[in-house]
Amino acid sequence: MMNFKIKITPIKTIVFCLIFLNLLSLLSLYSSLHQAGVFKDKEIFYKQILWIIIAWIILIIFSFINYRLYYDLSLLFYGINLFLLLLVIFFGKKIMGAQRWLHIFGFSFQPSELSKLTTILILARFFSSQKDFLRGMLLPLFLIAVNTFFIFIQPDLGTALIIILLFFIMGFLSSINKKYFLFLIILGILFLPFSWHLLKDYQKQRLLVFLNPNMDPLGAGYTIIQSKISIGSGKIVGKGFLSGTQNQFNFLPERHTDFIFTIIAEEWGLLGCIFLLFTYWLILKKILDRTKDLKDPFAFLVCGGISSLFFLHIFINMGMALGILPVVGLPLIFLSYGGTHLVMSFVLLGIFFNICKKS
Repeated sequence: MMNFKIKITPIKTIVFCLIFLNLLSLLSLYSSLHQAGVFKDKEIFYKQILWIIIAWIILIIFSFINYRLYYDLSLLFYGINLFLLLLVIFFGKKIMGAQRWLHIFGFSFQPSELSKLTTILILARFFSSQKDFLRGMLLPLFLIAVNTFFIFIQPDLGTALIIILLFFIMGFLSSINKKYFLFLIILGILFLPFSWHLLKDYQKQRLLVFLNPNMDPLGAGYTIIQSKISIGSGKIVGKGFLSGTQNQFNFLPERHTDFIFTIIAEEWGLLGCIFLLFTYWLILKKILDRTKDLKDPFAFLVCGGISSLFFLHIFINMGMALGILPVVGLPLIFLSYGGTHLVMSFVLLGIFFNICKKS
């Protein structure tokens, strides 16, 4: 009698999780584009299907490219990314007061999303190979600071924050002396009160309503209040597909992008949210399980950066929706509408898949 054993590798587990997240993304997006039972903005839905197809093709391609190549190309990628960020300043498309997008062949491309990839590669390169203070610490700090500045002035506070956090997380994962990073953290905390004047008025308002949403319930605090109502109204099992009243009657803005979690919570309830968190946990666990066995410092830091980026997106986005963190405009990884962040996330997973096969 023959015994058939199917080995569930990290790659297979993540692929199954991605398929589930893609389906959930399309279901949630389809629901978010309904208002009182009428399907509106169909183009957005069809665009997302196209982006998912493109993302899978890119994932396959990058899974076959030797990850060591990115060590040599990281500075080139950084230069291209910086050039694109400069183009945004002069030719960027302005949407809702923020100039973050380049419009190319009918698609809007967000160069700041590429910065997350280049940040991971740049930091992995310098932190893994340079041990002295100048090249191992000051040079990558300067490169990341320049990148962050161009993103901050768009303004894109969420992505700027992510890049800063990646610098410190990957720094602590590296063999660089930790006292340098602790000094920078202390310096940053001391500088924090003075940074208030660098924020735009709407960013200041978001921080204030985070502390007290009811101070402006029909203005800056409206989104947070409606988000918490949506999440709470889902209760244990949710109201069912296309049955969320907050969603269907258009009470919550931006629900197909930064606040897509509210649709899942309202329609599928606490149980649906737990299953979503379990799916994310599986992806992160498989990446971290593979990371701890890696001998190559560059591969170790790249995988550490990928898992950190995914975790930060999940934690900050859900924290925004729940009202326990300020609104900073970050998409929910693999779920929110948008092609650039989806493709970049799949590129990172493609790199991880190659590391799994090569290491």
